[in-house]
Amino acid sequence: MINKIKPFFTTSIKRRLIITITFAHVFLMSIFVYDLINKQKNFLKKQSIEQVKSLSNMIERNSISWVLSNDFLGLEELISSISKYPNLEYAMILNKEAKVIAHSQKELVNLYLADEISLNFFTSEKIESSILVQNDSIIDYISPIIMEKQHIGWVRIGLNQNLTLQNLKNIFQEGLLFIFLAIIIGYLFSYFLAKNITKDLYDLIKIATQTATGDKKQRSKVYLSRKDELGILSKEINKMLDKIEEDEKKLEITNMQLEKDIVELEILDKKLSELNQDLEKKVEEKTYELKLLNENLEKEIEDEVEQNRQKDNMLFQQSKMASMGEMMENIAHQWRQPLSFISTSASGIKLHKEFNTLSDELLDEAIENIMNSTQFLSNTIDDFRDFYKTDKIKSKFNVKEIIEKTLKLTSSRFTNRAIKVIKDIDEIFVFGFENELIQVFVNILNNARDELEKLPNDERFIFITLKQKEDKVIILIKDNAGGVDEKIINRVFEPYFTTKPDEKGTGIGLYMSKEIITKHFNGKMYVQNEVFNHQEKEYKGANFIIEIPL
Repeated sequence: MINKIKPFFTTSIKRRLIITITFAHVFLMSIFVYDLINKQKNFLKKQSIEQVKSLSNMIERNSISWVLSNDFLGLEELISSISKYPNLEYAMILNKEAKVIAHSQKELVNLYLADEISLNFFTSEKIESSILVQNDSIIDYISPIIMEKQHIGWVRIGLNQNLTLQNLKNIFQEGLLFIFLAIIIGYLFSYFLAKNITKDLYDLIKIATQTATGDKKQRSKVYLSRKDELGILSKEINKMLDKIEEDEKKLEITNMQLEKDIVELEILDKKLSELNQDLEKKVEEKTYELKLLNENLEKEIEDEVEQNRQKDNMLFQQSKMASMGEMMENIAHQWRQPLSFISTSASGIKLHKEFNTLSDELLDEAIENIMNSTQFLSNTIDDFRDFYKTDKIKSKFNVKEIIEKTLKLTSSRFTNRAIKVIKDIDEIFVFGFENELIQVFVNILNNARDELEKLPNDERFIFITLKQKEDKVIILIKDNAGGVDEKIINRVFEPYFTTKPDEKGTGIGLYMSKEIITKHFNGKMYVQNEVFNHQEKEYKGANFIIEIPL
């Protein structure tokens, strides 16, 4: 249906103007009529309510004395006097118990109101004027009779809405007439307007059609009689036709020149073909040279990658050897005391043997001391052997246990230097190589120890914090050695960079530690100086921060 109507509407400007303007007239007039009817309807309803209130007040004022004196004849005369009031459906006077004591329909006198609306109102025990029913047929209004603030009865009026409905019907019929007139006026106005506009448009279409068939001599004269947009369009079309004629003349000259240029281009094309052949030959030669260069470059890149890999392996081994030296020194410190126990116990047995004072109790005690010391030495060997064991496969492990194991391996070097380790660590599991993380902790702790040895007092602290933050493990290793010089803090992770004497530092420990965290744990490692308080005293030191994703 829409597809059939659409061509009818879109193929003619004249038709569109007529339909659009006519529809606009009808639409605006419909809105006007609709608004007028609504306003008139509201006015008539309001007027009816005012009428019923006014009538109720009049009855109330005139009935007070007769209600007090129980003069039912007077009340009947009062109701009869208004029974011919226009649109009055009924009028009644009730006592406080809702008994009818006067009514426009005399047969209802002395009856009690028992309809649902009346019962609902009287059972609510409200003493105020109210509209009980309001619709298109009737307005039912009730008002209390008050004498010196004392309620003595009721006045109830019913006013029908027949006259109001008739007035609205008349207004609606007049509105339809106005709409019909709007259709006629809109159509006539739009027809003459569209005819005036499209007449000149057809003239322009005729000029365009002739131009399309090759006749460019015709010119539009619409601009002579119109100064609006169509007149401007007429002038522009004439200018366009003049420009077309001028361009055609120029085009003829250009075509002649183009023919000459084509001959020259053919000559140039022949020369270009010869040049292309020479260029292709040179391109093949250069391509061959580039291929050889790429092959050599690939080999150089492979050699460089292999050298870097070997360099990383060498740095890792150097870092491992440096850590091994530290561990060997720890072994020496941890073995001195148990070896001393073994030596003392053995010497005691020998002396008691020479002086024949060796008792079973002394022998058992000395043997027990020797066995405990050897067991301690054996456990120490196991701990260091586990540290140097090469991890083949990644595994899930407890970081807290790794920290404890690292502190156990390095404890003697901290105890001998009066360094206190303060821990705040949770149990958190990560996936990776255990021994590589131990090596990272050993390198950081050894650096902290070397810096703390420079302090003149016994207030030497290392703080180790292990916490989980969202989806990352955060490890903080902080000391109170004064921090790293700001001039070199950005270089501490460079390979072979160290501020220690040659015999104490290689400069590869922190470099390899960062390599392990970034490449093997996909994490981050960085350092920053930090001022902090401990036991109500302010300190400054380096804080190494490790972030490992879970």
